Amino acid sequence: AEATCARKASGDGRDPRERFEPAKRPPAAPAAPDPPPVNDSPAEDFEELAQAHDRLIGTILAEEETLIATHRKHIDQMVELIKEEMVHLNSVDRPGSDVDAYVHGLDRILDTKATFINELRSQLAVFKGHLAEEERLSHQFQARSMVANGVRAA
Repeated sequence: AEATCARKASGDGRDPRERFEPAKRPPAAPAAPDPPPVNDSPAEDFEELAQAHDRLIGTILAEEETLIATHRKHIDQMVELIKEEMVHLNSVDRPGSDVDAYVHGLDRILDTKATFINELRSQLAVFKGHLAEEERLSHQFQARSMVANGVRAA
């Protein structure tokens, strides 16, 4: 946020709307692996399940980094938008202010915020789905491990 303030103060000449264009989405993470097919051999089935789980963990770790970075950027963008909102509020409070400019500016800011929030929520939903899939695979892995070791589930 400080760097952005410095650019504003230095008059870098950019159109303020450029700062608030929706973020380019990072490349989509690989889809969660399909559940392994059921084999006749318990050892092969167990190994395929372990490999699917390992692939999913790799996907989750990559998505986690991307999600955190996107969230940080989202917060920075929201701070800048709130600053812009304050400018509009202070402007409309003055006698003879341009109410149309205030309404147009506020509408644009709210649309931009909604876009940013929807993008972050979409990314979060994918991540949550992969976490749920990992938990399911983990339980499946534990259950098969117990069966392979001759332990009965409680």
